[in-house]
Amino acid sequence: MKRPSALVFFLLAVSLAKAADAPASVAELFATPENLQVVRRATKIDACLLRHVEALVRPDGSIDRSTERYEETSFVSVPPDVAARLKDLLAHEKTYDWKASSGGRRPQFYLRLRFQRGEEAVAVDFCFLCQVLRLTGHGAEIGHANFRPNADLILQALLKVFPDDQPLRGLAKESGLPL
Repeated sequence: MKRPSALVFFLLAVSLAKAADAPASVAELFATPENLQVVRRATKIDACLLRHVEALVRPDGSIDRSTERYEETSFVSVPPDVAARLKDLLAHEKTYDWKASSGGRRPQFYLRLRFQRGEEAVAVDFCFLCQVLRLTGHGAEIGHANFRPNADLILQALLKVFPDDQPLRGLAKESGLPL
């Protein structure tokens, strides 16, 4: 009888630990007010697709995660109307499901938005399979969150930037979005 209660306690503890490292608000997600202002007041926004480069396998069969990376395709400028929509979506509390995680899945980022204001830049990488985004600034991760509540709106906006991208079109079709 003690085992089921111990299991429940363990699962609750793991759940609370995961929730503790997830942001609870947009301000916390962006880590500093300056990072959030870069996105809100960006003077230049561009986007690229990311090509995942698998991690190398060591001779002993283990995976060297330090070799996993993403290669950027050429950046394209985001049209002003789409840029305004993306700024609003990314800075809005209701875009995020603060209690959700990636469901144990390792995100596979596919698209990067780069917000620039003066010398400052914040990049946002999107995994549409698990609906997780990652924010980076100065070459380091500053936050990550689940964007499931507004995933369709973000996808619709990004389709205006990459209208012929087949993986994005496939996701839109699966979601029942107009093409």
